[in-house]
Amino acid sequence: MATRRSAVRVASGASVVSHAGARPRWPVVWLLLVISLSGAGLYALTDGLTAWTLDQRRENRIAAGAMRLPAVAVWDQQGREAVWFGADASDLPDARLGAAASPPAQSSPQDAIYLVDVIYTRCMTVCRALGAEFAQLQARIAADGLSGRIGLRSLSFDPRDGVADLAGYGREHRARLPDWAVATAADPTAMRALLREADVIAIPDGFGGFEHNGGLHVVDARGRVLGTFTLEAYQDAYAFARAALPAAGAANVDGGAP
Repeated sequence: MATRRSAVRVASGASVVSHAGARPRWPVVWLLLVISLSGAGLYALTDGLTAWTLDQRRENRIAAGAMRLPAVAVWDQQGREAVWFGADASDLPDARLGAAASPPAQSSPQDAIYLVDVIYTRCMTVCRALGAEFAQLQARIAADGLSGRIGLRSLSFDPRDGVADLAGYGREHRARLPDWAVATAADPTAMRALLREADVIAIPDGFGGFEHNGGLHVVDARGRVLGTFTLEAYQDAYAFARAALPAAGAANVDGGAP
Protein backbone atom coordinates (compact mmCIF):
# COMPACT_ATOMS: atom_id res chain seq x y z
CA MET A 1 0.00 0.00 0.00
CA ALA A 2 1.45 3.32 -1.12
CA THR A 3 1.96 5.95 1.48
CA ARG A 4 1.65 9.70 0.95
CA ARG A 5 5.46 10.01 0.94
CA SER A 6 5.93 7.28 -1.70
CA ALA A 7 3.20 8.86 -3.82
CA VAL A 8 5.03 12.16 -3.70
CA ARG A 9 8.25 10.41 -4.76
CA VAL A 10 6.46 8.73 -7.66
CA ALA A 11 4.92 12.02 -8.75
CA SER A 12 8.28 13.77 -8.51
CA GLY A 13 9.94 11.01 -10.52
CA ALA A 14 7.28 11.28 -13.18
CA SER A 15 7.87 15.00 -13.33
CA VAL A 16 11.60 14.48 -13.73
CA VAL A 17 11.07 11.93 -16.50
CA SER A 18 8.68 14.27 -18.22
CA HIS A 19 11.13 17.16 -18.14
CA ALA A 20 14.06 14.93 -19.16
CA GLY A 21 12.10 13.58 -22.12
CA ALA A 22 11.47 17.04 -23.54
CA ARG A 23 14.18 17.81 -26.12
CA PRO A 24 14.89 21.34 -27.31
CA ARG A 25 13.69 21.90 -30.89
CA TRP A 26 16.39 24.29 -32.13
CA PRO A 27 18.98 21.61 -33.05
CA VAL A 28 16.35 19.93 -35.24
CA VAL A 29 15.51 23.22 -36.93
CA TRP A 30 19.17 23.95 -37.59
CA LEU A 31 19.71 20.46 -38.97
CA LEU A 32 16.80 20.84 -41.37
CA LEU A 33 18.13 24.22 -42.45
CA VAL A 34 21.61 22.82 -43.11
CA ILE A 35 20.15 19.92 -45.10
CA SER A 36 18.02 22.30 -47.17
CA LEU A 37 20.93 24.62 -47.94
CA SER A 38 23.21 21.71 -48.77
CA GLY A 39 20.61 20.28 -51.10
CA ALA A 40 20.15 23.62 -52.85
CA GLY A 41 23.91 24.02 -53.24
CA LEU A 42 24.29 20.50 -54.61
CA TYR A 43 21.45 21.11 -57.06
CA ALA A 44 23.11 24.28 -58.33
CA LEU A 45 26.61 22.81 -58.56
CA THR A 46 25.39 19.77 -60.48
CA ASP A 47 23.16 21.70 -62.90
CA GLY A 48 19.99 20.23 -61.48
CA LEU A 49 21.58 16.89 -60.53
CA THR A 50 22.55 16.25 -64.18
CA ALA A 51 26.33 16.86 -63.98
CA TRP A 52 28.51 15.08 -61.44
CA THR A 53 31.90 15.95 -62.93
CA LEU A 54 33.52 19.13 -64.21
CA ASP A 55 33.43 17.73 -67.75
CA GLN A 56 29.70 17.02 -67.56
CA ARG A 57 29.03 20.50 -66.19
CA ARG A 58 31.06 22.03 -69.01
CA GLU A 59 29.18 20.00 -71.63
CA ASN A 60 25.84 21.14 -70.22
CA ARG A 61 26.90 24.78 -70.31
CA ILE A 62 28.15 24.49 -73.89
CA ALA A 63 24.95 22.76 -75.03
CA ALA A 64 22.90 25.54 -73.46
CA GLY A 65 25.07 28.23 -75.07
CA ALA A 66 25.92 29.47 -71.59
CA MET A 67 29.71 29.11 -71.72
CA ARG A 68 31.32 32.28 -73.00
CA LEU A 69 34.85 33.61 -72.63
CA PRO A 70 34.71 37.24 -71.48
CA ALA A 71 36.26 39.95 -73.64
CA VAL A 72 39.86 40.45 -72.60
CA ALA A 73 42.46 43.06 -73.51
CA VAL A 74 45.78 41.52 -74.54
CA TRP A 75 49.30 42.23 -75.76
CA ASP A 76 50.45 39.87 -78.53
CA GLN A 77 53.94 38.65 -79.45
CA GLN A 78 54.63 41.83 -81.41
CA GLY A 79 53.54 44.08 -78.56
CA ARG A 80 50.31 45.04 -80.31
CA GLU A 81 47.19 45.83 -78.33
CA ALA A 82 44.05 43.85 -79.08
CA VAL A 83 40.69 42.79 -77.72
CA TRP A 84 39.93 39.12 -77.89
CA PHE A 85 36.43 37.68 -77.68
CA GLY A 86 34.78 41.04 -78.29
CA ALA A 87 34.09 43.45 -81.13
CA ASP A 88 36.13 46.31 -79.68
CA ALA A 89 37.15 48.00 -76.43
CA SER A 90 33.51 48.73 -75.56
CA ASP A 91 33.05 45.01 -74.82
CA LEU A 92 35.59 45.10 -72.00
CA PRO A 93 34.18 45.18 -68.45
CA ASP A 94 35.76 48.59 -67.82
CA ALA A 95 35.85 49.67 -71.49
CA ARG A 96 39.62 50.15 -71.48
CA LEU A 97 42.76 48.21 -72.28
CA GLY A 98 44.39 47.55 -68.94
CA ALA A 99 46.52 50.54 -67.97
CA ALA A 100 46.94 51.75 -71.56
CA ALA A 101 45.46 55.11 -72.40
CA SER A 102 44.88 54.40 -76.10
CA PRO A 103 42.15 52.12 -77.50
CA PRO A 104 43.20 48.72 -78.82
CA ALA A 105 44.48 48.59 -82.36
CA GLN A 106 43.25 45.13 -83.28
CA SER A 107 40.08 43.11 -82.75
CA SER A 108 38.84 39.73 -83.94
CA PRO A 109 37.05 39.35 -87.31
CA GLN A 110 33.45 38.79 -86.36
CA ASP A 111 32.84 35.82 -88.69
CA ALA A 112 35.93 33.84 -87.66
CA ILE A 113 36.22 30.72 -85.53
CA TYR A 114 39.13 30.32 -83.12
CA LEU A 115 40.96 27.46 -81.49
CA VAL A 116 42.14 28.71 -78.11
CA ASP A 117 44.70 27.15 -75.80
CA VAL A 118 45.82 28.46 -72.42
CA ILE A 119 49.56 28.30 -71.77
CA TYR A 120 52.53 29.88 -70.03
CA THR A 121 55.80 30.25 -71.88
CA ARG A 122 58.02 28.65 -69.20
CA CYS A 123 56.02 25.42 -69.34
CA MET A 124 58.10 22.53 -70.64
CA THR A 125 55.39 19.88 -70.92
CA VAL A 126 51.76 20.45 -71.92
CA CYS A 127 52.35 23.90 -73.42
CA ARG A 128 55.15 22.60 -75.63
CA ALA A 129 52.85 19.86 -76.91
CA LEU A 130 50.12 22.41 -77.58
CA GLY A 131 52.63 24.57 -79.44
CA ALA A 132 53.64 21.66 -81.67
CA GLU A 133 49.98 20.91 -82.40
CA PHE A 134 49.20 24.52 -83.23
CA ALA A 135 52.20 24.58 -85.60
CA GLN A 136 50.61 21.70 -87.51
CA LEU A 137 47.21 23.39 -87.52
CA GLN A 138 48.73 26.66 -88.73
CA ALA A 139 50.07 24.79 -91.76
CA ARG A 140 46.68 23.18 -92.37
CA ILE A 141 44.86 26.50 -92.16
CA ALA A 142 47.15 27.91 -94.84
CA ALA A 143 46.85 24.81 -97.03
CA ASP A 144 43.05 24.87 -96.77
CA GLY A 145 42.86 28.54 -97.68
CA LEU A 146 41.25 29.42 -94.36
CA SER A 147 43.56 32.18 -93.21
CA GLY A 148 41.37 34.82 -91.61
CA ARG A 149 38.52 32.33 -91.25
CA ILE A 150 40.01 30.02 -88.63
CA GLY A 151 42.52 31.44 -86.19
CA LEU A 152 44.75 30.11 -83.44
CA ARG A 153 44.98 31.90 -80.11
CA SER A 154 47.50 30.99 -77.39
CA LEU A 155 46.78 32.93 -74.20
CA SER A 156 49.28 32.99 -71.33
CA PHE A 157 47.95 33.11 -67.77
CA ASP A 158 51.41 33.79 -66.27
CA PRO A 159 51.74 37.47 -65.28
CA ARG A 160 55.53 37.12 -65.69
CA ASP A 161 55.15 36.61 -69.43
CA GLY A 162 56.04 39.80 -71.28
CA VAL A 163 56.22 40.55 -74.97
CA ALA A 164 59.76 39.10 -75.21
CA ASP A 165 58.58 35.82 -73.65
CA LEU A 166 55.60 35.63 -75.99
CA ALA A 167 57.82 36.37 -78.98
CA GLY A 168 60.24 33.64 -77.91
CA TYR A 169 57.43 31.09 -77.64
CA GLY A 170 56.14 32.20 -81.02
CA ARG A 171 59.56 31.85 -82.66
CA GLU A 172 60.07 28.42 -81.15
CA HIS A 173 56.86 27.17 -82.75
CA ARG A 174 56.97 29.45 -85.82
CA ALA A 175 53.73 31.19 -84.93
CA ARG A 176 52.79 33.72 -87.62
CA LEU A 177 50.36 36.58 -87.23
CA PRO A 178 47.53 36.97 -87.96
CA ASP A 179 46.79 33.23 -88.15
CA TRP A 180 48.40 32.42 -84.80
CA ALA A 181 48.61 35.01 -82.06
CA VAL A 182 50.41 34.42 -78.76
CA ALA A 183 49.30 36.89 -76.11
CA THR A 184 48.94 37.72 -72.45
CA ALA A 185 46.16 39.60 -70.71
CA ALA A 186 46.81 43.26 -69.94
CA ASP A 187 44.87 42.88 -66.68
CA PRO A 188 45.58 39.82 -64.45
CA THR A 189 42.13 40.16 -62.87
CA ALA A 190 40.49 39.81 -66.28
CA MET A 191 42.65 36.77 -66.95
CA ARG A 192 41.52 35.10 -63.74
CA ALA A 193 37.90 35.73 -64.71
CA LEU A 194 38.50 34.11 -68.09
CA LEU A 195 40.14 31.07 -66.49
CA ARG A 196 37.14 30.60 -64.21
CA GLU A 197 34.73 30.82 -67.12
CA ALA A 198 36.81 28.39 -69.18
CA ASP A 199 37.08 25.89 -66.30
CA VAL A 200 40.87 26.13 -66.49
CA ILE A 201 42.71 25.43 -63.25
CA ALA A 202 46.29 26.65 -62.79
CA ILE A 203 48.05 26.02 -59.47
CA PRO A 204 51.65 27.04 -58.62
CA ASP A 205 53.79 23.91 -58.41
CA GLY A 206 56.31 25.34 -55.94
CA PHE A 207 59.13 25.28 -58.50
CA GLY A 208 58.33 28.45 -60.41
CA GLY A 209 55.83 26.78 -62.70
CA PHE A 210 52.20 25.71 -62.68
CA GLU A 211 50.14 22.57 -62.72
CA HIS A 212 47.26 23.22 -65.10
CA ASN A 213 44.74 21.34 -67.16
CA GLY A 214 45.26 21.54 -70.90
CA GLY A 215 42.93 21.32 -73.86
CA LEU A 216 41.43 23.30 -76.69
CA HIS A 217 38.40 25.56 -76.77
CA VAL A 218 36.67 26.22 -80.07
CA VAL A 219 35.03 29.64 -79.83
CA ASP A 220 33.44 32.25 -82.05
CA ALA A 221 34.71 35.81 -82.24
CA ARG A 222 32.45 36.92 -79.37
CA GLY A 223 33.83 34.23 -77.08
CA ARG A 224 30.93 31.76 -77.17
CA VAL A 225 32.41 28.32 -76.55
CA LEU A 226 31.21 25.91 -79.23
CA GLY A 227 33.16 22.87 -78.07
CA THR A 228 36.12 21.66 -76.03
CA PHE A 229 38.65 19.01 -76.97
CA THR A 230 41.47 17.17 -75.27
CA LEU A 231 45.09 17.79 -76.07
CA GLU A 232 45.26 14.68 -78.25
CA ALA A 233 42.12 15.55 -80.25
CA TYR A 234 43.46 18.70 -81.91
CA GLN A 235 42.66 17.41 -85.40
CA ASP A 236 39.07 16.80 -84.30
CA ALA A 237 38.98 20.33 -82.91
CA TYR A 238 40.08 21.69 -86.27
CA ALA A 239 37.45 19.66 -88.14
CA PHE A 240 34.84 20.92 -85.70
CA ALA A 241 35.96 24.52 -86.28
CA ARG A 242 35.67 24.07 -90.04
CA ALA A 243 32.15 22.71 -89.67
CA ALA A 244 31.24 25.65 -87.44
CA LEU A 245 32.22 28.28 -90.00
CA PRO A 246 29.39 30.53 -91.23
CA ALA A 247 27.66 29.41 -94.42
CA ALA A 248 29.80 31.46 -96.81
CA GLY A 249 33.00 30.05 -95.36
CA ALA A 250 31.60 26.52 -95.36
CA ALA A 251 30.83 26.82 -99.08
CA ASN A 252 34.43 27.76 -99.81
CA VAL A 253 35.75 24.90 -97.69
CA ASP A 254 33.61 22.42 -99.61
CA GLY A 255 34.81 23.77 -102.93
CA GLY A 256 31.57 25.54 -103.81
CA ALA A 257 31.06 29.03 -105.15
CA PRO A 258 31.98 31.92 -102.83
